[in-house]
Amino acid sequence: MAPAFKLVLLLRSSDAHDADAFTQAWSRLDAEHPLEASGLVAAAFNAPVAGRVPISHIGAAPFDAAFETWWARKNDAADWVVSRAFSEEWLPRRQDLLAVRPTGIGGAPQLLWESDAPVPPQAVKVFTLPVSRRRLSFAEFSEHWTGPHAQLALDGPGTRERLLRLEDTPAPLAVSTRLERGRYDGVGALTFASIDALEAEFATEHYREKLAADELVFTEPEFSAGILTREISRI
Repeated sequence: MAPAFKLVLLLRSSDAHDADAFTQAWSRLDAEHPLEASGLVAAAFNAPVAGRVPISHIGAAPFDAAFETWWARKNDAADWVVSRAFSEEWLPRRQDLLAVRPTGIGGAPQLLWESDAPVPPQAVKVFTLPVSRRRLSFAEFSEHWTGPHAQLALDGPGTRERLLRLEDTPAPLAVSTRLERGRYDGVGALTFASIDALEAEFATEHYREKLAADELVFTEPEFSAGILTREISRI
């Protein structure tokens, strides 16, 4: 079933846990107490990876990791977030690992590219958190991000060999008051074959001369951000 809605929980780990300890503890909880909810299509935990996102016009996000969920309907995600299963079981078990309540971003996911190649163990995933240019409507921002900008990105020489998956999720509305709300207008998820593939992609002349300039057409670089992660588990 193709998901109609995607909810991403952006996670900031507590100071009591380094990246390895946070990853191990979260993974253990996912194994022992997995997310189970009506309408859930899939979920994935993406753990912190040291380093910066080499995209020109974004900064470092105030998050360390991301928990992705895909749902059959938007209401399924909303029902889970307001359920006792979320507020009394799923989140409390993980709260000690977190510095703050998760920030939620949700919308209709658009899978814009997916390679037939298997995802190798060394693959990394970049989450982009764009903020729309003030002069654009949300529709204009969304159409440019998922349309001309995505196509320009995929047209780079060798991009479809380095990039394994591209999914953009414009987020027009807050998901729930149970989650913190960021100022971001969406969340992009880009999976690369490796750190080397990621760095090679953003070092190309195509990126520097064409794609980087296009970022300024539809996003505010002062507020847009990114996270570098590795997918650890998927259900």
